[in-house]
Amino acid sequence: MEIELKFLVSSNDSSLLSKALDDSQYQIDHKPTLTLSNAYYDTPDNTLRQWDFGLRTRRSETDSGSCSMEQTIKLAGKDIGGLQQRPEYTEALKNTNTQSVFADLTLFSSSIWPSGFSAQDVQSRLTKIFETNFVRQIWLITTANGAVVECVLDKGYVEANQKGEMRQQEISEFELEIVSGDVADLIEIATYLTTKVNAKLGYLSKAARGYMLAQDTALESKNLEPSKFAGDCQIEPAFVQLLTYAINFIQHHEVVFAQMKTLKSLRRVLDGFSLIIHILQLFSKYLPNSQCQRYIELFKQCRGDHSWIEAFYQLEQLTGRKSPYRKDIDKSEYLRSTLASIKMPDDKIAKSLSKFSSTEYNHLFLGFIQWINKKQWRNEMPLDALNQLTIPMAEVSETWLDYYWLTLKEALSALPKQADTSGIESTFVPLTRVLLTGICVDGLFVCEERKHFRSHLLNLMVGFEETILLQKSEQILLANTKNDTDEKAAIKWLQSKQQSLQMALDASVIATTKLKPYW
Repeated sequence: MEIELKFLVSSNDSSLLSKALDDSQYQIDHKPTLTLSNAYYDTPDNTLRQWDFGLRTRRSETDSGSCSMEQTIKLAGKDIGGLQQRPEYTEALKNTNTQSVFADLTLFSSSIWPSGFSAQDVQSRLTKIFETNFVRQIWLITTANGAVVECVLDKGYVEANQKGEMRQQEISEFELEIVSGDVADLIEIATYLTTKVNAKLGYLSKAARGYMLAQDTALESKNLEPSKFAGDCQIEPAFVQLLTYAINFIQHHEVVFAQMKTLKSLRRVLDGFSLIIHILQLFSKYLPNSQCQRYIELFKQCRGDHSWIEAFYQLEQLTGRKSPYRKDIDKSEYLRSTLASIKMPDDKIAKSLSKFSSTEYNHLFLGFIQWINKKQWRNEMPLDALNQLTIPMAEVSETWLDYYWLTLKEALSALPKQADTSGIESTFVPLTRVLLTGICVDGLFVCEERKHFRSHLLNLMVGFEETILLQKSEQILLANTKNDTDEKAAIKWLQSKQQSLQMALDASVIATTKLKPYW
């Protein structure tokens, strides 16, 4: 079983890793540097990828010129925020003194394959998808308690043939893998190294990056979706599954944000923080005396660090290509130029990016990942409360949905017609909590009524956001008043749109309060 953590590091900062190891309290054994040439294989329809397998051949060459060849298959495992735990099998290959050799699945023991997987069938359709070529520095780290962790620094390239043209993507990362010891030893060393080296927990493996390069695809922003549970799923496994999903959702969008620098991708990172906070709040009753409350406060702080985005994200939604108001805004030179004059400070994006590779942020996630992986709440809870971890999710889901649905209905009933910004914003929290509760438990309900119910809530959220956007836009124009014809026309247009939207919103509020719960 391979258990490892991966960290991305800039080329400029990678040299700090060696110094950090030399300056550490650990026993360090520097191994010979290797030049590694790797080829990754799959079928044209990505059969191995669909099984979450990774197949590669590798040629290793030392500085002295000696070579060896091997092939490795990594099977499906689990990944909690970058802590990967996967079965891994390696077979030596005959050294042909060439740069590569074709993979052969039949060399692996037939006992490793899951039911339904045909190695012979897949072998007949294998083709090389991409290559990775890099130089690897290797250290063996021995801790005071005798644990051994391998640390490698890889610098090179992922390479793929894309429509007849070779494309490259830089590799600059270090990995920590348990040789002997425990996940706690791995986390301890990772915590130390990220104090000394500016690094970022790696979300994408070399294989994932290779597939995307070969297929000319990239990660994109996506919406939160309900998790699917087995019908008999209990509190503890559901808790782990939901937190794992939330962490992966955050890390996915951190990558998108780093690549695209879009407000939408950063907003999705904040959505992930909100989901973690809500999961911890939901389950904290069943994990008494645990660190739930501590992590709630820490992730609220993370979310608050990027709260500046909200006003700029809303403005982008109002003026963006998909906005229903875009054409009308473009017709008004005054309105368009006034809204365009509201510039986001140049340093905001850079500061958010730097926070995601900060020591504090890395340590938060490393500690959180260890807490989840080791189920440390079991040691924090009273013994007589441990039986709560086996309560079926089906028993608590309806209680959660009832509570947050009733809270939302009360907020909507108290909302006056033609509500102003503060009135609408007061309903955001209960509406968001109903939607997040649905993300956590809707996987238990397979029915069309659920989709209908949720679509009403999402439409209501969009209506609230658009109303606030129009009201704030009017305030912006009034604050920059010139009292001329163009300004008066723009303000009149905004007021007209608000009036029409408010009528639709009032009807939507009434319709929402009459919805029949699907649970």
